[in-house]
Amino acid sequence: MESINLITDLFKYNTGYLMKHLMPIDKSKLFIRPSIKLNPVIWIFGHIIVSRGSLIELLGGEPSYWELNQYFNSGTRALNDPSEYPPFDEIMVALGKLGKKLNRLIIEGGDVLLNKQVWGNYDTIGKHVLSGYIHESYHIGQITYLLNQIEKSSTMQSRLKSFKRRNNSTGKILLDNLKSVLAVK
Repeated sequence: MESINLITDLFKYNTGYLMKHLMPIDKSKLFIRPSIKLNPVIWIFGHIIVSRGSLIELLGGEPSYWELNQYFNSGTRALNDPSEYPPFDEIMVALGKLGKKLNRLIIEGGDVLLNKQVWGNYDTIGKHVLSGYIHESYHIGQITYLLNQIEKSSTMQSRLKSFKRRNNSTGKILLDNLKSVLAVK
C-alpha cells in the first residue's frame, strides 16, 4: 500500500505544480512559441491531460475528455490561433478531475491492478502508470522551460524599451542642450 500512496502522491504533486504555475500567468503567454520547433505551453499542457485520459482508460476507468485528442494527442500540430483551442479554464478543470479519477482508480485497484499483465511497451499496468508519470513530468519540465524563456524574453524586451525611452529622457535633453551651448559657433 505504501507504493500506491507514493504513486498517487507523485501525480498529486504534478497536478499541484501545474495549477500553481499556470493559473496566475497571463493567458496570452500560453500560446507563445519561442521557436517554430517548440509547441506552445497550451499544447503541452493539453497533451498531459490527454495522456492522463489514456492512463485512466488503461486502469479500467471510463475514458473522458476524448474531445481534447483532436488538439493535443501525439502527432497533432499546435494551432497558431488561440481562439481555435478549448478555453484554458476547461482544460484546467479537466486536469483536476482526471487527477482525482486517476488516483482513485490506483487506490481502488491497488497492487493487484498495478501488477496485472498487459501488452504494449511494458508488461504490467504499474509500469505503464509509472511511464505515464515520467512522461508527464518530462512535459512539465518543458512547460517550466518555456515559461522561463518567455519571461526572459519579455524582461529583455522591457529593458530594450526602457533603454529606448532613455534616449528621450531628461539626461538626453540636458546633454543635447550642453552640446548646443558648447558647440563652436
